[in-house]
Amino acid sequence: MTKDWRLERLEDEDALRGVSFVRKVYRAYRPGWEHDHCIACWQTLAEPSLGVEDAIHEGYATTDEYFRGADYEWVCPDRFRAFAGEMGWRDLTTQRSM
Repeated sequence: MTKDWRLERLEDEDALRGVSFVRKVYRAYRPGWEHDHCIACWQTLAEPSLGVEDAIHEGYATTDEYFRGADYEWVCPDRFRAFAGEMGWRDLTTQRSM
């Protein structure tokens, strides 16, 4: 069985190993920013009010610990579940909401 191409791409990105994420509703990174993409599968994430076709509106975002900062990278829920173990991703959602 061949390895999932999305995981192969991620494995080459050392900066994405061991990163902490929180699950949240998508909000644009800065004014004028229309959408983002899942770093694994390229699924579009956008704010619901923008009406971007085929976009999802919730995912896992990087935290302040990430070298580019909070909300800079996003992972869709399906890819987060599929690749968190291999990539060493940590879900801090419950810790942040306490």
